[in-house]
Amino acid sequence: MSFNVPKGQRKVPFFTRMANKLNPSEWIADTLNISEELPTSMLRKVGFAFCLVIIYIFFQHNFESLIRRLDKAEAEIKEKRAEYISHKSAYMFESKHSQVSKALDVRGLHRNIEPPIKIVAIQ
Repeated sequence: MSFNVPKGQRKVPFFTRMANKLNPSEWIADTLNISEELPTSMLRKVGFAFCLVIIYIFFQHNFESLIRRLDKAEAEIKEKRAEYISHKSAYMFESKHSQVSKALDVRGLHRNIEPPIKIVAIQ
């Protein structure tokens, strides 16, 4: 079967075109119009993309280290809070009147059973 093609031009068969499109390096070369030598404008674009990737990696690393530090601080705060609550409950227990009187009995001080005497000054 013949094709109506002007002289000097050859029509590329369909399967050859599909094979070229399935080849990633050929597809990239055709899409970006890259020839054997690399144009400087393309080099600038690649350099800019490379800089963006480096900046992205930098910020991602900083963000992950920030998350780790926050998790560590949160765990430390929970530990300090638990310690505070246990010390507070121990203090509240020791400051009860019954516990104070027991501690004073050991030292020889006893609770006064008599009510205080009211002193009245005569003028």
